[in-house]
Amino acid sequence: YLSLFFNSKIFKYAFKEYFPELLGDSRELRKIFFETVSVLHVKETSWFKNMCMTIIEAKNNNLPTEYYELEVDEKLFELYELTETEISLILSSFNTILSIKEISKSVSS
Repeated sequence: YLSLFFNSKIFKYAFKEYFPELLGDSRELRKIFFETVSVLHVKETSWFKNMCMTIIEAKNNNLPTEYYELEVDEKLFELYELTETEISLILSSFNTILSIKEISKSVSS
């Protein structure tokens, strides 16, 4: 779960917002900044374990993983009960407006 969370758009957005920028386009990593990020406790982790293994396998085979990553993001948006406005804010900060359906269409064609 944590591997997927720390690679999600939710965490990347929080990282941009709450971790001070240093010279050279890097961020300051300190405990005080990590404490500002809320990490939910997830009781059922099997979906996350399976998805993590799927992404690793795809990357090892040089296959695209955008579809799976977006699926993880959408699962986390649901888990964190984000509103459409919050989701749009996060996605727009990455210029990502595609949905799983749009990506699956481009992968299958």
